[in-house]
Amino acid sequence: LTEFLTRAPESIKPQVEQDIRYLEAGRIGEENVAFELKNSFMPIIVLHDLNLEYDGLKAQIDFMVITAKVVLIIECKNLYGDIEVNSNGDFIRTTTFSGKTKREGIYSPITQNTRHMEVIKAVRRARLSNFVFRAIFDRTFNDNYKSVVVLANPKTVLNLKYAKKEVRDQIIRCDQLVAYIKTLYAESKT
Repeated sequence: LTEFLTRAPESIKPQVEQDIRYLEAGRIGEENVAFELKNSFMPIIVLHDLNLEYDGLKAQIDFMVITAKVVLIIECKNLYGDIEVNSNGDFIRTTTFSGKTKREGIYSPITQNTRHMEVIKAVRRARLSNFVFRAIFDRTFNDNYKSVVVLANPKTVLNLKYAKKEVRDQIIRCDQLVAYIKTLYAESKT
């Protein structure tokens, strides 16, 4: 985009500049999450930008945090604008650009992370050799693997007023991440 900006027509330069800012913000958002994890003072293993492929399934996982009790799959979003999650779980973004307000649906990061969890489950399950181990794994997977969406942009206004509880429980702000991990760890039964 930076290269394209030098030769872009004047009419679209503002949009290209905005896109560059959004991409840079996404990178900064992941750096913020990495900073929180690095300074958590917890015995954890952090995998960043993990790409998994198995049996035609693909997942690009922003962060996988491994503790002694639970594995946390983190989808980092540095969303801009005002975000509302309605009772159907739809994510709706409202932005203002050049005096114009735009309201649009965005792909649910919760759905995205659910897909990541399914890929992880398929990979791990395939490595188990017999029916008994697979049955135990299937029964305990949701206790041992958790999913969360971390909003890294502190300026994002988030409205979860009408969101269902199971949706609200999967969305946190970056500054809440370490406390969230500690709570999951303390509540884990394994």
